[in-house]
Amino acid sequence: MKLIGKRIAIALVIWGFMGSGMVKAADHLNLEEGLPTEVEDAYPIPYKGIELQGQFLYQQTENGEEFGLESRIEFGFAPNWQGRITLPFQFGSAVEDGIGNVGLELFYNFNAEGLSTPAFALSGSVDFPTSSDEEGFEGTIKLIATKTLGKAVDVDRLHLNVAYTYDSNDERRNRLRAILGYSRRLGSETILVTDFVYEQEEEEERDAYVLELGVRHQVHPLTVLTVGAGAGLTADSPDFRITAGFQHSL
Repeated sequence: MKLIGKRIAIALVIWGFMGSGMVKAADHLNLEEGLPTEVEDAYPIPYKGIELQGQFLYQQTENGEEFGLESRIEFGFAPNWQGRITLPFQFGSAVEDGIGNVGLELFYNFNAEGLSTPAFALSGSVDFPTSSDEEGFEGTIKLIATKTLGKAVDVDRLHLNVAYTYDSNDERRNRLRAILGYSRRLGSETILVTDFVYEQEEEEERDAYVLELGVRHQVHPLTVLTVGAGAGLTADSPDFRITAGFQHSL
């Protein structure tokens, strides 16, 4: 399973670079998971577009500190479709140091929003173990909805993400996650993002509730920088988290 996951990841990266025929500008309105908060919108990157992303995470939990570095590549391999490859690293007193699982995701947008109808998208992802000490896999299906409020130039938008995860290695194999988010343009190059996250933890009978706030700023036609922070609302939640990241279109 480990070798298959790595071969798929390498093949998709090569295909993505070879299939790109033009440069696409970065879209600071297009919300990506973790950049700067967990909420994601219902729109993929443009067809034939390629985007590099990176995220830094610092999180304080009851078990100690967690640092995370995540690199991603996204590519629009067909109209309304998007593929993503993720490679995370983690270290700190709350986690086992080292490389995380290679993640592969497919994302499909069903429609553009109408006057009364949200835009809908569906994504499916699988995480393959990279360590010989790990077995099994983790799979997630996520439904995403985005709706613009009114016709103001500030582009107020509501977002809903609902995800189901199956993990063959965890104590709680079946987990649910729901995110309600809001984004608003603060200027021609800056977006404010906030969300409320509910997530069932890997341990049974532990649920996290987190409130997040962040900013996306387009510093260059091809580059977006992000920064965010979150605070846990219950004893089972992380105490707080800080994120920073970037998106760069090729």
